[in-house]
Amino acid sequence: MSSVQVDARRVPVEHRWLGLDRRSIPYAVVAFAVIALWAWVMPWGDARVAWDDTTRAGEAFQVTEDVTMTVPPGWGVVAGLRTTDDPRMGDQAAEQTVLVKDGVAFSILQGPFDESATRLLDQAERITGAQNDGYHVSGEARDITSAAGLRGLTQPFTTPVGAGATTVFVVNGRGIEIQVAGQEGQLTQLQPEIDDMIDSLAQDEGGS
Repeated sequence: MSSVQVDARRVPVEHRWLGLDRRSIPYAVVAFAVIALWAWVMPWGDARVAWDDTTRAGEAFQVTEDVTMTVPPGWGVVAGLRTTDDPRMGDQAAEQTVLVKDGVAFSILQGPFDESATRLLDQAERITGAQNDGYHVSGEARDITSAAGLRGLTQPFTTPVGAGATTVFVVNGRGIEIQVAGQEGQLTQLQPEIDDMIDSLAQDEGGS
């Protein structure tokens, strides 16, 4: 049973949909999409696609306008903005960052969210579970703190074809949901790099 406790505050009616917080629905949708990406696309693509955009040592990605993440070398970039990119549309951070390596999908979705990390994780799990009968949380959610002091929650999950974890943060009114999915052996092999990426999340100097 998860240790996450649902916030007792009632969600304002303008943000409710079928009893759920509408603001968290996109986070749950991307969770389902990442599981689908890993389960059906990655096994095929890994054997056939040579990624022409891979990360180099020391590269960082702009997770939100004031939160960055450093990525180890060798991850294929499906979507996302590096801190060195010059975005044409004026957006300083992509809505979604997707990285892949050796059959593991690492995805970040960010967007407006002014509730707690507990609520974001709980709502995302409920909606993802409703969409996918094979999705089950495993073990207990636990607190997590990045090296720079950003505090969030992480919750392992299993699917009929593998496993993964959902990690969430709320920073300056932005929800950050990280979904990692893969087979257990692949996840174990890449876990140090995954942990390092999450641990590297940091707020830019000057962010409040």
